[in-house]
Order: sequence, then C-alpha cells, then structure tokens
Amino acid sequence: MADVQIVRADYEDLKVVMDIFEDCKSYLNSRGILQWNEKYPNQEYFETALKGENLFVLKKEGQILGAMVLDEWQTPEWETAQWTDVQGNPLILHSFCVHPSAQGGGYGGKMLQYAEDFANEQDYPALRLDSFSGNEAAVGFYQKRGYTRTGIVKLKGKPQGHDQYYCYEKLFK
Repeated sequence: MADVQIVRADYEDLKVVMDIFEDCKSYLNSRGILQWNEKYPNQEYFETALKGENLFVLKKEGQILGAMVLDEWQTPEWETAQWTDVQGNPLILHSFCVHPSAQGGGYGGKMLQYAEDFANEQDYPALRLDSFSGNEAAVGFYQKRGYTRTGIVKLKGKPQGHDQYYCYEKLFK
C-alpha cells in the first residue's frame, strides 16, 4: 500500500469527508443497513471533530478514501455494556468508514491499526467502539481483529429494528 497515509484532516478535507459518508450511507441503505442518517454523522459533527483535531483521513496518492473520529466521548447508552475496568479514559472510535469503491482493499484494517497504534502511543488503556448488529461485515471485521464484545445496546434516534448495536473493546494496558 504505497503512498497511503493517515493524517489529521484539515478544513479542505471536510467536503470530501462528507461526500464519502453520503456514499457510504447510500451503500449501507441499499443493503438494508440503516446505521447512519441525516442527524449522524452530519457536517456539524465533522466540523466539531475537525476543530478538536479528532478527525482523521486515509489518503492514497492524495485522494481521501476513508475517515474516522478518535476521541474520548462515549454515548450514554454505553453505560449498560460490561466494559473492562481500566485506569484512565479509553479512546473511542466513531464514524469509521472507507468509501464503497475502496472497500476490500485493506484500508479499513490499516485505519483500525492506526487507531490502535494511536491509542497505545497516547497511553490509552483501551480502544472502544460500537457496531450496528445488522452490519455483518463490520461485526466480523472487529471480531477478526481481536475485539471483545462487551454488550448490546439500543441507540436512541435510530429506526426501530436498526437500533441494536454491539459494543467492542480492545485492551492495551
């Protein structure tokens, strides 16, 4: 994967990130996976992540193929998950996507490895995330990468039947 890099996004990247998420959302919707809508993720969300230096993009030869947000915010619904008791705040992975045209090329694995390395380098004890239970490809991806399922939560604001999410974590300390 020559000429592939993962960097913090800058303001010029925002339009492309939004376009990638719209394409991913359409692709998921066409497969009956309604995990994203007009409320999340949206432009305001990505602008906030950008200002906090929490928005990362994968670029290949200068073209953005994927995006993710890394921060410490956890949705209140996660309180019911059986997270491992850790010292310090875990790093949280949000809004993780690779453009549909680039899926299957190993970019998701590269991005997840970057998130894990980032967590380790910044002394986070764990990387946590959730995944829509109906997105079998994503669920299998995290399980194959050694993530432990810590619970099942219902996320508010999601369509009925598309609101059950699996919580996952990987420990580093």
